[in-house]
Amino acid sequence: MTNQLRNQKDTLAKLMATEDITIIHKKIPTAYFDVKNRILACPIFKDEISSELYDLFMGHEVGHALYTPEEGLHSALSENATLKGYLNVVEDVRIESGIKNKYQGLRKSFFTAYKELMDMDFFQLKGKDLNTLSLIDRINLTTKVGASLGIQFSDEEQVLLDKCYGCKTWEDVVAVAKEIYEWSKENETRTEDDEAIVPQMFDIGDDEENEDGDESEEFDMGESEEKSDDFDNEDSLPDLDMDGGDDAEDKGKEEQEGDVDESENKKETGGKGAGGGYDSDDGARESLTEHYAHNNEGQFLSDKNIIISNIDLTKRFTKDAFKDIVVGYKKVIKDWTPEYDKEPDAMKLGNLTGKKLVNKNKKLVAHMANEFNRKQTAQRSVHAYTGKTGKLDMNRLAKYQIVDDVFKRATYLPDGKNHGVTVLLDWSGSISSAVRDLLEQSLILAEFCRKVNIPYRVYLFSDSYRGGDYWNRSDESFLIEILSNEMNNRDNNRMLDIIGALWNQYYKDCPWRSADKWIGEYNEWFETSYTEMENWEAQQSIKIYKDGYRLGGTPLDQSLVYLRKLLPEFNKTYGLEKSILTVITDGYSHRSHLLDRNDEEDADVREQQGDDWRAEIQTNIIDPYNKKVYALTPPSRYYSSSEFERTQNLLEWLSDTTGVTVTGYFALERKSDMRTLFGFLPSNFPSYGDFSAEWRQIGKEGMVIECKGYNKLFITKLSSLGTDGVDELDDDLVDAKKTRIMSAFKKNQKSKTTSRFLTNEFIKEIA
Repeated sequence: MTNQLRNQKDTLAKLMATEDITIIHKKIPTAYFDVKNRILACPIFKDEISSELYDLFMGHEVGHALYTPEEGLHSALSENATLKGYLNVVEDVRIESGIKNKYQGLRKSFFTAYKELMDMDFFQLKGKDLNTLSLIDRINLTTKVGASLGIQFSDEEQVLLDKCYGCKTWEDVVAVAKEIYEWSKENETRTEDDEAIVPQMFDIGDDEENEDGDESEEFDMGESEEKSDDFDNEDSLPDLDMDGGDDAEDKGKEEQEGDVDESENKKETGGKGAGGGYDSDDGARESLTEHYAHNNEGQFLSDKNIIISNIDLTKRFTKDAFKDIVVGYKKVIKDWTPEYDKEPDAMKLGNLTGKKLVNKNKKLVAHMANEFNRKQTAQRSVHAYTGKTGKLDMNRLAKYQIVDDVFKRATYLPDGKNHGVTVLLDWSGSISSAVRDLLEQSLILAEFCRKVNIPYRVYLFSDSYRGGDYWNRSDESFLIEILSNEMNNRDNNRMLDIIGALWNQYYKDCPWRSADKWIGEYNEWFETSYTEMENWEAQQSIKIYKDGYRLGGTPLDQSLVYLRKLLPEFNKTYGLEKSILTVITDGYSHRSHLLDRNDEEDADVREQQGDDWRAEIQTNIIDPYNKKVYALTPPSRYYSSSEFERTQNLLEWLSDTTGVTVTGYFALERKSDMRTLFGFLPSNFPSYGDFSAEWRQIGKEGMVIECKGYNKLFITKLSSLGTDGVDELDDDLVDAKKTRIMSAFKKNQKSKTTSRFLTNEFIKEIA
């Protein structure tokens, strides 16, 4: 069964359960439904398992989700293991009848699946006369496979079978199961087959029994509370079966009571087992078909040595979990306010730079706004339609005998969608050479959004932010909000000062071979008059080393986890119909502690792993809101494989859960960086080659790559992110020849297109 089909079946199970249950897959011998936490856990089945069998397994467990009460699971703990089998069979009749009555389409799947199980001798009945089986086995087969088996019932037995079909509640199940159990004790004689399974089930010892899970019911699970409660016990995890029996818990109860005669107990019950002992020679017959079915479940399990770790983000997304994770623009302004007194000259130069960056790109922003409106108009025209107005067209009315339609018509244009933009800007040390260009690009995007009234947020994602209440939170990363549509004019001007100061801090240092050229460019930009010999003083006059705003690492994955909460809030606030997330980075994310397993999840992995340390671990995450399961890392012996693939999976998760459209910009510094990135994209590129042509293309115009996680991923060089294209030609072209002017004009336009790569591609995407 493909992953796509499996996901479809999982979604169908959620729909059938009529609630947002969580469906997980992991290395367990049999499925179970955790009634308390509403988790349906399924084994990892073989790929070749039929669709009907999968429907049977899932439909059966959804039946427990719908009809098995949590409190009912514990009532059988004091009963013996023989009676427990009767309870399981009768409860199967109740929940399968209920799920098939509720969803008639499952009847065919159940019929086909049980026929398939009979053909493979799943119940180990080959060569046996079915009418010689115990009543509980004949009831089990008839209610599952159907009357086609030709199983006969006496009048008295038929009454008991009808009572099974008539069970509506768990209390009915208990009453009918006990009635059949007592009838068997009086009317049936235990056989060698009954006695043969008893030693196999209790002689191996309680500890091994727990590890092997031999008491779990076929397809039945529902032992939620014991599983949940016993996670607190670091020594062991309980063996689970349909009625919630737990060997360890029962054994503890017996030890506490202390006055039970063990030899007498064995005499009466025939041996100890989960939830009690098995009947002795004068007791009821065992449910052999249930036992054999349980033993044969393993043939459907995958042979792949894979463990699945499910990280439940619900426990990370507590009410105050991400408090103060966003350093809002007001806090940023407050952080920088003291610098106006400590570094007044440098802040003035920051103000100068901020204004110049805005003025420099005014024409570009206006062009972007016009381009956006043009594309929006074109899109609306494509979807325009002609409809009736409901008013008579007097010119057509005279033709009513030959024209059916005499009403006026009008062309309707659909309203444009509400857009919103969120930008994540890498604030890591490796991107230092492109900081100025990236800040300018971000400022251009913000100015464009302001002009066309699009809500926007621009965040620096950083793990180096410190200050105020954040000093003791070294394990966190933060989203530093440097631009927002919520800023008023005063706040916007203050933020321009700060962005200008950050831009100045990374102004290129003076090269000793061309100091004269550098000082000339410096004086022109900052409107100063330093001499060549004063270049060091000039460099230091513009730099402000602000704590908390220095470049650090690349906590992209953790920032994406934050966005799972922030993006829906942003979309809801502005009623956004199209939300764009733009991620700008030059490297691969660090691991996030939010995606590390907690103690409970580690215990679950160890339980699946057992003694096999060679097993590969596949990691999934459970969404905190819709409870769906999403892939995080593929199977690996280590925590994760490639950092890039982990980020891609997180972006897919965000797209699916928030509806955001993801655009990525990956800036490369060296050719080797490109080769490494291509290694993570095997479907797009071979794993070898010098890639000279691709590197040239990336340097000239960038490259668009279709890859998982991104609607579009644009690859460019760090050196191509600048915005050096100017709107005027040089004065030395005055009176120049036409060919020279034409050549200079083309070069100018190409420079603007290449250097403003991010903004140009952004317009294509958002419109």
